[in-house]
This record gives sequence, structure tokens and C-alpha cells, in this order.
Amino acid sequence: MEIVPPDATLPIPYVRRLNRIAEQTIYLARPGLRALPSGAGAVAVAVAFQAFTLTLLLWAVWWPAPISTGDYVFAIGCSAVFAFLVISVFLLLLRKYPGFLIAILRAPFISLRVTDRRILWTLPWMKGPLMEIGRERVLGGILGDVDRNGNGPAAVMLVPGDPSADIDGNIHFDRLPNAAAFVAALRNW
Repeated sequence: MEIVPPDATLPIPYVRRLNRIAEQTIYLARPGLRALPSGAGAVAVAVAFQAFTLTLLLWAVWWPAPISTGDYVFAIGCSAVFAFLVISVFLLLLRKYPGFLIAILRAPFISLRVTDRRILWTLPWMKGPLMEIGRERVLGGILGDVDRNGNGPAAVMLVPGDPSADIDGNIHFDRLPNAAAFVAALRNW
């Protein structure tokens, strides 16, 4: 009678190895500011105009420098109202769209790594990966039009019904560094 280890009956992705084999990195990208969504530039311009207007209003309140106690009360009161309004808008956005704002703040720091076993999204200050997708969930990659530096859109095609996929069954990247190498890494599995 042959003794079969308990892991031998599990499907391939779930079999534990006794001798650990290190993962090999096939592709590594740190997109930085290119990881921001494509509409982030327009939002940044709108925020810059609002910040300029707020600065202009604060300058009008505080110039010329207040002399009397009434002038100080008026200047401090107006500054407090402006601060309250800015903080209120920020908290309203944070309350209504917390995941989106956190994703925008994290995006420039994310590293994308394709190994021989999975795709990983990591942050430098987190011990574990932010997100990972095993290669058994990946069908392939799609490459868009790249610029002369090799940066461009790409997508990961996932198995139908995957919870990480969008409505098309993909995960899209807008401006991925060396996008052709990323898609090639997904095809070489």
C-alpha cells in the first residue's frame, strides 16, 4: 500500500511545498505619478484654482495688517470660517468616497510586480502585499498604444467572474512603464 501525503490530493495551486522555491520577478514597475487615474490632472487644476482663490481671500482679509482688536477678531473669524469650509469639503469627500481618496493618495507609491507565480501590488510601508492575483486567475494581457518611451495602457485579462475584474473582466492600467514587457511577462507564464 502506497502512502500518499495529504497535500497530493489537493488541486495544483493549493499544494504546499516542503522545499521552498523562491519566486522569480519577471517584471517590476514603480509608476509613481503615472499611476494616478487619467482625470487626476484635471482635478488637480481645479483644486489649484480653489487654493489660489482661498489664498487671495485670506490675503484680502489680512492685508493691511489688522490694527485694532475688532480688526483682529474679524480677520481671525474669517480665517476660521475659511478653514472650516475647506475641512468640511475634505471630510465630506472622505466620507462619501473613502476608497477612491485613499487609492488616489496611495497610487504614486505602489509597485507592480509580476513573478513566476502571481501579480503583486505592494506599498513600501506595508509588510504584506496590498493586492495579489495568482497566475491561475490570469488569462493573459492586452497592450495598448505605447509612446516612444514604452509607457502606455495595458490590461490583465482575468478568468470570467473574478471578483477583482471590472465589467469587461480586466484590470486596466493607464500609463504603465514598459507596458510591452508587462504583457510579455503575463504571456510567458
